[in-house]
Amino acid sequence: MPKSAVDVIGPAFEHTRKQLLEPFRFGQWARLAVLALATGEMSSGSGCNSGFKALSSLPSRFPSPSQNFADPSDALSALGLGPGVIITMVVVAVVGFLILGLVWLYVSSVSRFQLFESVLRRNCELGKSWARWQAQGLRYFGWQLALSIVGLGVAATLFIPLLLPWLPTLKSHGAPGPGFLLALLPMILVFAVFGLIMALIAVLTKDFVIPVMAVDNVGVIEGWRRLLQMMKAQKGSYAGYVGMKIVMAIGASVVFGIASGVVAAIVMIPFAILGVVVVLLGHSGGLSWNAVTITAAIVAGTILLAVLLYVIALVCVPVAVFFPAYAMYFFAERYPALHAQLYPPPPRALPPLAPPLPEPIG
Repeated sequence: MPKSAVDVIGPAFEHTRKQLLEPFRFGQWARLAVLALATGEMSSGSGCNSGFKALSSLPSRFPSPSQNFADPSDALSALGLGPGVIITMVVVAVVGFLILGLVWLYVSSVSRFQLFESVLRRNCELGKSWARWQAQGLRYFGWQLALSIVGLGVAATLFIPLLLPWLPTLKSHGAPGPGFLLALLPMILVFAVFGLIMALIAVLTKDFVIPVMAVDNVGVIEGWRRLLQMMKAQKGSYAGYVGMKIVMAIGASVVFGIASGVVAAIVMIPFAILGVVVVLLGHSGGLSWNAVTITAAIVAGTILLAVLLYVIALVCVPVAVFFPAYAMYFFAERYPALHAQLYPPPPRALPPLAPPLPEPIG
């Protein structure tokens, strides 16, 4: 009988311990942190995101110019930013975010297969595995892109009816009454159920469809077809898996949320001191906010954010290994091809050599 979602917790913990500590290799830990960032797996426990709250300890705003401007256009003119420059910056920012989002989605799609292989083989490599999984990553990228478009379209369809009745109230600067809010409850519940369904699809895809794609070299649709066939006979087991994963995610959110928050706060202290010194020196030197200084501040903030994200990912590497291992050990009990990969047979011992024949006499 296949092991339950509770029975595979122990093997998953043991797998994580051996991969990360026997022996401890900082290079592997650092590479796993890169995959944790790329796939977002470091937030599977929902705890490592708590480290970002330490960002609030930084100054939330830069010193404002010495002049007070009643009209925003006066402030923009003083910064040397005309309407044309502002429009160009907004367009570049929007297009840049869209491009970066697509690039990250593609990188995360390939990295998902890299992380699966790294946990399965207990060895993380980036360069060779990237080339090995690009074809499957492209398939997964197309699936994620289509799912995101569908999700945004349905979400907008559900959200617009909620927003439209509020427009007259907002225009009149009034507050919606209790009756109006009660009338929106059914639509809000539908919106919440849709969000849960999308989250469940994403979890089942990365936990179970990805292994099918990787082991059998099939596409996403075929992987889902095979998964649904396996789920028909054991709906309760898979429901127990999802429930147990939620419970463990709550525990991970507490432990690693505290750890990542403390580490992020410690790392930010020297950066905060350096930022205050730079701002004070710039102010005393007569520097003012313009396109150059704003760009420099954005670049510095981006570098700081990247450093903090990677430090938090280093702390959360155990989460990034444990949850894929947990899914792997659970699914291997129901997927023989993965079981053969996870529990390879021991190497066959060669038969002992026959003793040499005695030399003939004479």
